[in-house]
Amino acid sequence: MYNIIEKNNIFINNCLVDYLSVITPYISSELVSPSLISRMKTIAGTLKPTWGGFVECPLSEDNNTVHFSIHGLDNAINLPLKMRSESVWQRIQKLCMDCNYSKSRLSKEFSSIFLDFKLSPENAEIPIPSIFLSLQEGDLQCLNGDIKNFCAWLIKKVIEPLNNRTICDYLQRNLEISLTALPIEAQVLELGIMQPSPLDSIKLSISGISPLEICEYLTRIGWMGSFLELEKLVLFFNEIVDAIVLNVELGVTVAPKVSFNCFIYQNLYQDYCWQPLFDFLIENKLCTPKKYAALLNWSGLSHEQYSPIPWPDNLKMISDFLGNRASSILVREVNHIEITYTEYELDAKAHLWFSPDWDSNRQ
Repeated sequence: MYNIIEKNNIFINNCLVDYLSVITPYISSELVSPSLISRMKTIAGTLKPTWGGFVECPLSEDNNTVHFSIHGLDNAINLPLKMRSESVWQRIQKLCMDCNYSKSRLSKEFSSIFLDFKLSPENAEIPIPSIFLSLQEGDLQCLNGDIKNFCAWLIKKVIEPLNNRTICDYLQRNLEISLTALPIEAQVLELGIMQPSPLDSIKLSISGISPLEICEYLTRIGWMGSFLELEKLVLFFNEIVDAIVLNVELGVTVAPKVSFNCFIYQNLYQDYCWQPLFDFLIENKLCTPKKYAALLNWSGLSHEQYSPIPWPDNLKMISDFLGNRASSILVREVNHIEITYTEYELDAKAHLWFSPDWDSNRQ
């Protein structure tokens, strides 16, 4: 195991594309096609974010549609001139700037913004991203106050300006119902504003909800799927993973599709705890054996001293500053597996995470 020292906050810009250069040799074409890796680098080089990112890839045969998620607060504020002239990017930029302003309500409610780019052969090189807002400390401040007021503020001051249109009343009503129905221990981790889309929708990611409470909660908010099959599935996952986060999408109604982020707090490349989950995925044809092998190759550490790829300048600068105390590494992890349920149909995706860190066992 490696020992991590406290992170130093002296990053310089333009580094994520350099991180991608180091870690993409570990992303098999089984997981992400080379053309989509190239587009990820275009996004990273254009928006110039300053730290790690997520890559969401399907575990079925498909490798031509992936999601690339990056932190929005550092990069969308400094958009290239061409993008700044586009109204939709102006709105995204304003949202990020408001969230960065310490006295704004947005910064008090949300700790970070992630821009989630859906990449496929059919869409633009840099498509309009969905917006994911992470709540402060994983909870809603409004739960100690007025949920109705919070929902009205979110719709009128965040979602409508971002979409540049009036949002139908049903979305606010369903959001109020979904927040009010939360069990006491449950926390909303993220709110996702799904775009570009002509449909008004919000995605909620909810943690701290027990397997038996999930079906009760879905009943209270009006989900119309098959509870018997869903409950069996959730109870099974609860036995083999460390934590489950429930994802629901709200619109005119609660979407029939729900998903579960399954977390295992061990490294995939060195721990057998993942095996029951992947046995299930492969047995049910939700993951190919080749993709499982590709995930094993992905998980691990890239070390500054041993990298065959030129090391990012900002990380070398920090290592030089630290001297013999630590050297930089890039961590590659399977953050979680997302399993989607839609009326007896299942689908699985891996969420890969990469970011810099430091190894204090420098030789």
